[in-house]
Amino acid sequence: MKKIVYISIILWAFASHHVVSQQRPQYTQYATNQFLINPAIAGSQDMDEIKLGGRIQWIGFEDAPQTVFATYHAPFKKMPFQTTMKKRGHHGIGAILIKDVTGPVSQTSAHFNYAYHHPFTSNLNGAVGASLGVLQHTIDMGQLNFRNSNDPIIDRLMPTRFIPDGSVGIWLYSDRFYFGASVTQIISNTTMFLPTGERQIETFDLEAHYFANVGYKLDVGDERSGWFLVPSVLFKSVRPSSGHFDINIRAQKDDNFWFGTSFRQDDSFSALVGFSAMEDFAFTYSYDFIISDIGPYSGGSHELTMTFKFKKKQRKVICPDSFWL
Repeated sequence: MKKIVYISIILWAFASHHVVSQQRPQYTQYATNQFLINPAIAGSQDMDEIKLGGRIQWIGFEDAPQTVFATYHAPFKKMPFQTTMKKRGHHGIGAILIKDVTGPVSQTSAHFNYAYHHPFTSNLNGAVGASLGVLQHTIDMGQLNFRNSNDPIIDRLMPTRFIPDGSVGIWLYSDRFYFGASVTQIISNTTMFLPTGERQIETFDLEAHYFANVGYKLDVGDERSGWFLVPSVLFKSVRPSSGHFDINIRAQKDDNFWFGTSFRQDDSFSALVGFSAMEDFAFTYSYDFIISDIGPYSGGSHELTMTFKFKKKQRKVICPDSFWL
């Protein structure tokens, strides 16, 4: 059954300047797909990587957020295979496609990424990265009924808007730890759903999102067992919020099997499990148990990711073991 809404409520669904909250899709598995929040990750391993995933949030609610995404990144410094490694930097490129839908409101984004990686030692790299792209905000008018269908403002609405977008990040990593910091939505912009010059009922102001995270790899028992733990912490902030923390821990057996849990401050607990087949394919699933006020009604959130990796023999770059990917 189609909803009867006021036009101001429709536009508020994009998050107005009066109530600024998380404007980007939320992910539980970012700890195994850091590229979603930091462009400096591009090219941080000696192979091409494709990830395809989806998320269904708050399954107990009608028209709750649903997200699908695809990411690709790879290094691109080609060297003869027999050449010995030297302390030379390499480049990384990548792309991210995301579609996020909440009822009649959707956001589609496409970004292209570049990163430069410099090996400080044979086991410690630093990287800087940036991305540029476009956001498309859309209201599906066909899903809505208006209380006053003859209101002339409806005919002047522009249900699709395109906005430039960008992000920057840094990444310091070895085979034992990582530290990253990034800012997304760095291009200040305001979406207006009526032609320029007309009185706007509501606007959608893009706010910068700030992320900082750190993780460490701890061997468990005999090193030959292949088991290790990865505790990590993520801090994230978007105005006017003072910021929130995520605390994660993952247990992993070599590159074959992993499971873990995550706590998102004031929001949820999550459980995660994944496996890989050889070096070429991996699958990860997670479920969020909502602990906020909507918890009794939301039914939790599901997220899954498939990973495909392709190693090219003719390319050899200095990359520490990427246990965070």
